[in-house]
Amino acid sequence: MSAEESFEKAWRMALNSPTMYREGFRKGETHSNSLNPAYVRRIFIAGVGGSGIVGDIISAIKEPNSPPPVETLKTFRLPGYVGPDTLLIPVSYSGDTVETSWAFIDGFSKSVSVVGVSSGGRLTSLMETRGLRVVRVSEGLQPRYAVPEMVGAVYGLLTGFEAFSREKFLQAVDELETYAKKVSENGLQPVVEHARPLLGRHAVIVSADNLYSAAYRLKCQLNENAKHPCHVATAPEAFHNEVEGWTSLGNYCYVFLRSSYEHLMVSDGLDWMKEYLSSNGAAFIEISVESSSPVSEVLKFLLMADLLSLGVAHLKKVDPIGLQTLPRLRPILRRHLP
Repeated sequence: MSAEESFEKAWRMALNSPTMYREGFRKGETHSNSLNPAYVRRIFIAGVGGSGIVGDIISAIKEPNSPPPVETLKTFRLPGYVGPDTLLIPVSYSGDTVETSWAFIDGFSKSVSVVGVSSGGRLTSLMETRGLRVVRVSEGLQPRYAVPEMVGAVYGLLTGFEAFSREKFLQAVDELETYAKKVSENGLQPVVEHARPLLGRHAVIVSADNLYSAAYRLKCQLNENAKHPCHVATAPEAFHNEVEGWTSLGNYCYVFLRSSYEHLMVSDGLDWMKEYLSSNGAAFIEISVESSSPVSEVLKFLLMADLLSLGVAHLKKVDPIGLQTLPRLRPILRRHLP
């Protein structure tokens, strides 16, 4: 498959994300009755890479003031304080992620409740041989392109909990579908022009903390889809360290994700950052979206992350689906599968 053919396929998959959210939600919701919210005090969502971002997104779109708390686990072991009142959701698209498989084994040994999300592989085998449920998602994708379905699956699974509103999520997906249709009608060119300042520059994604999941998704999509260097600076923390390192500004392009729900102090700080960059002739982009809720805003920014990364890939004429370096590392890691 040529780079252009890969790009067209990736573009279609990105714009199809509303359908994938709904399909994942449907699959997850069929397992929701297996959970008893009265006995769950905390939730851990384990995963790394394309599967790991799922936990970050779920944490961002849950009702912030409603229990239980949701934490993302991107390593091998759970904290020592977990037990029967903890729900662990190991998410591994391939099912062959070393860290997530070991996190499952560690959690199982500590008597946590477990429901997995995967398309198969070693993790699914480990869980099903122990009589545990796995929400099966569609096979045959690169993990990062399966993120909408995996997010939908986890959210659907958790709809019995106060923090996860079925209506709000599906309304946000409906809004996303309208947004995706508008992008499709406008075509590729506006996205490419938005992406152009990133060419030849290291990307720095700057956002308020409530958009961290979208900012990190953009970083990962630029890395994998566009083979492009990038890091994330989240406010307000970035106000206390990041800006002091803003030297050699010509080597960087700063991408500001602006939220309608960011704190006023954060807004002032981000505005100052833009003024500083502008006065020093640095390249920057500012992106915002219209939305009716924080959930809708996050989902739209996630789609924007996909599209902007594809715009950079198109300009660089690189394959946004195939990987060059990660496949060389994975066999080394998979020697450690349980």
